[in-house]
Amino acid sequence: MSAAPRALVAESGLYVHTTAYSVVLGGIIVLVPLYIISLGYNPGWLGVIIAGQGLFQVALRMFGGVISDRIGERWVIQASFAALVVGTLGLAFSSSLFALLAAQVLFGGSRAIYWTSSQSYGSRIDESRPTTLMGRFFGFAAVGGLAGNAGGGFVAVILGYQEGFFIAAAISAGAMVVVAVMPQLPRRAAMTLREILGPVPGVFRNRATLLPAVMALGTSLHVSVLSSVGAAVYKEFGFDDDAFGVLMAIHAGGAIVAGFLFARLLRRVGQRPTYAVTMALHGLPLIGIVLWGGSYPAAVALMFVLGLSFNAGRVLNVSITAMVSSPEQRGVFMAVVGIYWASGQMLGPLLFGPLAAVTSLTFSFIVAGALMTVAALLTPLLYAASRERV
Repeated sequence: MSAAPRALVAESGLYVHTTAYSVVLGGIIVLVPLYIISLGYNPGWLGVIIAGQGLFQVALRMFGGVISDRIGERWVIQASFAALVVGTLGLAFSSSLFALLAAQVLFGGSRAIYWTSSQSYGSRIDESRPTTLMGRFFGFAAVGGLAGNAGGGFVAVILGYQEGFFIAAAISAGAMVVVAVMPQLPRRAAMTLREILGPVPGVFRNRATLLPAVMALGTSLHVSVLSSVGAAVYKEFGFDDDAFGVLMAIHAGGAIVAGFLFARLLRRVGQRPTYAVTMALHGLPLIGIVLWGGSYPAAVALMFVLGLSFNAGRVLNVSITAMVSSPEQRGVFMAVVGIYWASGQMLGPLLFGPLAAVTSLTFSFIVAGALMTVAALLTPLLYAASRERV
């Protein structure tokens, strides 16, 4: 296969499997917290259970990047879908605490290795336009997330949780077929573990990684708090499962808009203002949900804005990371920044779930929103620290 058709197949396959992955992930984000609440667990336990996937993400982020650079991204992507199949089938057949925790561990492992490997693969399809490719990549991911969020809520109401988990397993298995026919992209052949891991200490010390790392942490905290404690907040406001699913779909709708228009916005506005506004929009709408989220129209508007900031944050952290890394070491650089994302996935539910249990759900949202608003105000300092490379 010549270079141009191979690139077309690679890009098309990337968009197909990330859409499928995001459909499953979007469904899980809605189904799992609602399922846990339906089993009678309080917000503290909800946070602890959801945090299980974050813990495994921290442990496996580097592993996913190393293996991607060592054997190629496709094998790692296949493994991530296999973990989704096993985890969703486990939830379909058991409602025990062990099954809940085991599934979260598998989901966390899948997310840890999927995003690192797929971002590395996508950024190497055409080195001349990583921002455009990643914008489209996350745009298709948002389309899948929208379908999964809305579908998860409606499936929970119409069919039930077990059927929802079976559907997620089937979609994951189908995506494995798509990944199998995608081409392996050229890479340097003689990559040893020492060669791959050699730059890791330097990446952690590199001041240029500060910007994508902080953005990754803030974006991850925003969505992890929203998809764990947020389910309980909207339950407290009186919204049903399908209404919460629609709100998460609105969030994904905002992400779609950001994904497909982000590159154009970045060229017009500039990176620094976009960075500051994105971080502010991670935090301020969370506070807005506390103030006005009991009104469904207001909740819809706030969730749309959060969706915009979510995908803008993802594209920013990936594109900046691509700017400061070589193609051969892209997986490890993505993995290092991904550790900050994984930390947000763990810390969001682990900290703000128990905080909600001992104070209130709304107070935990205010604290989370305030932290990210402060980070937005610190943007000039972050750029000053990173000015040599970005």
